[in-house]
Amino acid sequence: MPNTSQAIASAFSQRRALMPFWGQQALEENAWLGAWQEMNQAPLPVNSLAYVHIPFCANRCVFCGFYKNAWKEEHGTPYVDRVIADLQHAAARRVAGGSIAAVYLGGGTPTALSGPDLARLLRALQQYLPLTDDCEITVEGRISHFDRTKIDACLEAGANRFSIGVQTFHTPLRRHLGRKHSGEDAATYLAELSAGQEAVVVADLMFGLPGQDEAIWANDLDVALGLGLDGIDVYAFNLFPGLPIQRMLEKGVFPPMSGLPTQLGFYQMALDRFAAAGWQQLSNSHFGSGLGRERNRYNLAIKSGHSCLAFGSGAGGSHAGYAYSIESDLERYLNAASPAIARVSRADPSQHWVAALQGGIEIGQIDASLLPVACLPLLQSWQQQGLITLLQNSLWSIVPLARFWGPSMARALVDAA
Repeated sequence: MPNTSQAIASAFSQRRALMPFWGQQALEENAWLGAWQEMNQAPLPVNSLAYVHIPFCANRCVFCGFYKNAWKEEHGTPYVDRVIADLQHAAARRVAGGSIAAVYLGGGTPTALSGPDLARLLRALQQYLPLTDDCEITVEGRISHFDRTKIDACLEAGANRFSIGVQTFHTPLRRHLGRKHSGEDAATYLAELSAGQEAVVVADLMFGLPGQDEAIWANDLDVALGLGLDGIDVYAFNLFPGLPIQRMLEKGVFPPMSGLPTQLGFYQMALDRFAAAGWQQLSNSHFGSGLGRERNRYNLAIKSGHSCLAFGSGAGGSHAGYAYSIESDLERYLNAASPAIARVSRADPSQHWVAALQGGIEIGQIDASLLPVACLPLLQSWQQQGLITLLQNSLWSIVPLARFWGPSMARALVDAA
């Protein structure tokens, strides 16, 4: 590693990020309804967002911290009924104004729902939300659940972007992670989904997985780049306490975790592969093909602090200076009156610069003019280490390899303020 790369590799001892509700004051439960009413009386800004959570999975992947409810067929229709009722309830109380430029159906596994339920949910979103004409409407899915009938149902109901979790094309590793389909099956599926260009198709890959060496990661990148995809996410694996994979590591099912320097090398490999293929880096972890169909609109906007309306058990949103979450216990959610709020917090006005900081870091820039003076020595230190370079005036560019540390850089600047 050249000296600059060594400095980048040693810049942080761990990957850290700002957690949801950071820097916000939680409100007492008796103030939640008033806050929600206040949010409804504040017009949405132009190009806001909406998130719908589908909290079901047919099985738990060992690396995932989002598993909540086991999928059963009888869950689907009542759950969609409830989400549509929440959409209708909110629409009747929200003042006119503003627009929503991106909607994301996440989970869990949205594509566990039946085709008819997916279609009527998508149509309800268009009926009850002020979507822009070119709104990005994403359905997150897994190969196991997303057959041609469901794909067509989503397309006919207005979905224009599919995000498919793959993680790796290496079949033995996929089996260990809890994935049922082989790597070859996954590649064939994605190639067929992309071929018709009926919607933007994005796939997720992970690097730094236990047992994933350079050859496996290089093959994952090469396979993904050859499938006609519009976008590819590359995420560093983080081992959070309590995940099933942690117990598997302790029992020796997986080899030991790779260290951060190895993960940094994997990130550099991804940068090199995407650049050679003519792909554009749209955020720290997301790349779009040279065709330019992928906008990555929701992911960029949510990290920049845009207003986001939340629907469904476990969903989180923010608007008008508040952040809120919806009841995550499925039974309590289904039985509660709309909007089934489980938490509300108020943003600290003194932290108005944090969202702009995070949004800038996602596209590889830091605007020092937005930061408290206490942050400036850290920027000077990063310049000396080769992590950032001055573009103009107070605007700094994060060097490509250092974007691996993007969340850690945001956290460090906030801690320094």
